Amino acid sequence: MCETPAPPYPATLVLLAGGTSRRMKRDKALLPAPDRPLIEGVLARVTDLFAEIIVSVAPGRTYDFLPYLQVPDVVEGRGPMAGILAGLSAARHEAAFVLACDIPGLDRGFVGELIAASEGHDIAVPRTGKGLEPLVAVYRKTTIPLIERLLADGKRSVLELYPLCRTKVVDIGNPAWLRNINTPLDFETYLKSLG
Repeated sequence: MCETPAPPYPATLVLLAGGTSRRMKRDKALLPAPDRPLIEGVLARVTDLFAEIIVSVAPGRTYDFLPYLQVPDVVEGRGPMAGILAGLSAARHEAAFVLACDIPGLDRGFVGELIAASEGHDIAVPRTGKGLEPLVAVYRKTTIPLIERLLADGKRSVLELYPLCRTKVVDIGNPAWLRNINTPLDFETYLKSLG
């Protein structure tokens, strides 16, 4: 891997908070975790690592308590790829570290390592034993026209973008910190892990 830069990193944090939370049956970003909304806790963990932070939201949704720029999906109902496009389009930096708002335990050291690994590539994405993790990855603005084309063709999966780009896959094993909160049971388990 390339040498890890010192924070604040030369990248924009794009936090994805536009999901429908189907399995949770309520907005995951607002889950009480435990003394503040989940989205606030996720942001607090990494805000000092980035000079710019953007929150990607569903059209019509806002999180007024957050002091960051919020951008709605340009193409509604197309999943995370539309959120990535909205964030990249608004970002001041060439690279964006994309993070889902339901990953509260992100390893701070990993952020810099993945940004360093993205040098010379359009995308840097981690791979665990379960597969690629597209919502904890670095995307560069060079991917914008390709994302637009995929969305125009009715595609929804971010994975369809990877073969079209210079994609760096970074194997990371199965770290305990990479845990999504998708269901009420996931959330209960997370709260118990806090002690």
